[in-house]
Amino acid sequence: MAGNVNKIDSEFLKRDIRYLKGVGPKKQSLFRRIGVKTVEDLLFLVPRRYEDRTKIVPIKDVRAGEYVTIQGRITLKGNRKLFGKEGFGIIIDDGTGWIEVVFFVKSMKGLFPVGEKIIITGRVEFDKYYHKPILIHPEYSIIGKEGYDEVIAGMVIPVYPQTEGLDSRFIRKLVYELLQKEIELTDYVPRAIREKENLLPLVESIRKLHFPDSVDEGERARKNIAFRELFQFFWRLNLEREKLRKAHPFNKKGQLSQMFLKNLPFELTEGQKKVIEEIERDIQKNVPMQRLLQGDVGSGKTVVAIYSMLRAVENGYQATLMAPTETLADQIFLVLLNFVKGLPLRLALLKGSTRASERKQILRDLKEGGIDILVGTHALLTEDVEFYRLGLVVIDEQHKFGVLQRYSLWKKEEEYTPHLLLMTATPIPRSLALTLYGNLELSLLKDRPAGRGKIETIIKLERKRDEVYSWVFKKILKGEKAYVVVPLIEESDYSKERGIQDLFNLYDYLSKIKPEGVHIGTLHGRMKTEEKRRVMEKFRNGEINMLVSTTVIEVGIDVRDATIMVIEHADRFGLAQLHQLRGRVGRGNKKSYCILVVSDNVTEDGLERVKALKKHESGFELAEIDLKMRGPGEFLGTRQHGFGGFRVFHFYKDRDIIEKTRDYVTKLRENRIKLTDKEKEALMQLKEKLREAYYVA
Repeated sequence: MAGNVNKIDSEFLKRDIRYLKGVGPKKQSLFRRIGVKTVEDLLFLVPRRYEDRTKIVPIKDVRAGEYVTIQGRITLKGNRKLFGKEGFGIIIDDGTGWIEVVFFVKSMKGLFPVGEKIIITGRVEFDKYYHKPILIHPEYSIIGKEGYDEVIAGMVIPVYPQTEGLDSRFIRKLVYELLQKEIELTDYVPRAIREKENLLPLVESIRKLHFPDSVDEGERARKNIAFRELFQFFWRLNLEREKLRKAHPFNKKGQLSQMFLKNLPFELTEGQKKVIEEIERDIQKNVPMQRLLQGDVGSGKTVVAIYSMLRAVENGYQATLMAPTETLADQIFLVLLNFVKGLPLRLALLKGSTRASERKQILRDLKEGGIDILVGTHALLTEDVEFYRLGLVVIDEQHKFGVLQRYSLWKKEEEYTPHLLLMTATPIPRSLALTLYGNLELSLLKDRPAGRGKIETIIKLERKRDEVYSWVFKKILKGEKAYVVVPLIEESDYSKERGIQDLFNLYDYLSKIKPEGVHIGTLHGRMKTEEKRRVMEKFRNGEINMLVSTTVIEVGIDVRDATIMVIEHADRFGLAQLHQLRGRVGRGNKKSYCILVVSDNVTEDGLERVKALKKHESGFELAEIDLKMRGPGEFLGTRQHGFGGFRVFHFYKDRDIIEKTRDYVTKLRENRIKLTDKEKEALMQLKEKLREAYYVA
């Protein structure tokens, strides 16, 4: 349908990616994994890197571990077995030497006629059995073939983010075909600014982003688009900021917060004490607190948040805590119930899946002051959620929310502005936080509670799975406890085809091979809150000593004698999530282990993530790596569906234009830049588009 259109306009850009020729429903879901939902998302998909295929490497100079482009003739082909898998191989000779190329898809065998000239690009591996370099599943072009393959040979080629079932080659072909069409895009940056900054035209920037003549040209194009994204971001943020109303000061020191601290089964760390002092100074003023609390996994942010909410309640106000997912909201609610047990508090949990009758009662109680602390998800943002006297808003994992979503919750109280505490286990560099989030005060929790054991991180290939669990069982029989985390609850056609372990199948597998004395339980997001609580209680008291779970355990779980974390298909998880999961162990004084089970055919991205986790223990160090690897769009929570999100801006590469774009927007708001009538109209259109994009139901 979309493939026959010769012109790309604003309506075409909104089309779902599935309607592009060659995509369809199956690849649509794969594209969503890399953040591509629409044609516009695809046009602004930034290559991870470029391969300069204009540089042909002689085969005699090929070295293991390098990415190379080689050119030669196919001189031989035949069946081949490697890593225990059946496939086929071809021999390429360029006159300086020969090299073998192996593919594991037998149906491809007919694509490589002996005698044909071919260009191959890929990472060189080392065949330990034959003691020689080898290429496995590289990209290739048969020279002389008509069409796209011929076009990309000998060029600077974009390499895109990819996921299993969706490779860079397919994405590149799709983008190439799109760029053959006429593209109409509105450039919202006024001409005076474009000329001063020497910006390429927007459409030209997009074309050069994907198919530059050099790597430097590709980077210049990316930076041009990043400038425009920041401009749009600050334009929207500037329009949204309102003069702060007064806040309710929490001057009364009551019994709730003191009883809470007294009942804690551990001593507060020096870091927690310092942050509580900082918060105390803020909440006793009639100016609303705006504080960002950054703390590593296990540093005790939840305790600080609970203390802050109790301070609101004992001063006669309500507090609310918002989490990004229902699973996390459930978990935080359970932790909250456990910590405030015995205190005279009225608590409630509100989610999108809350039953209509229960929701109605919660909303009534909330409006009438019958609820002290409300925990919830995005469901808190709907208009019918009205508070009696909201005094404090806490937002957990704040980077997963849009900036303006945070504002909308903050503005629930009409006459006064509630105090605001943002929390994240994904630290953000101070300059970035201050620039993009305005005048926030920052608090850091870096120290872990005393007496925590060391965590050793181990990477294992999936073919060693039996060996992994044999070792885990021995540890359990010596009195230790283990988590096993899987990415899926149950099997699907997709997971079955790719051999992805799901919770139920792995539970069956472990139940069959476990020795007597190993007691296995399961935990997942479909279980009711009370069910989860019972399972966790059994795990704590030892009735269960191996817990097979989905990522519901990534926050809030604190079982001191759990010492082993096995993460199945670890290469499929994000770096921050892996660090969160690892943080569930090492909470007692025993040595702990985090075992990352990765695919035998682990991708370059996946391998990079698990190696980073093995090398670094600090969440602050991992956050820096995470920013470099994937950019701050998702990291900062500023990317919304549709228009106005960060697709291209990268903090490390683009920090030099942050202040510049913000200053330009300020000058525009103060009418210090002369605009044509057409430019004024365009900026009004931008305002409307951004409003639609940021306010998400």
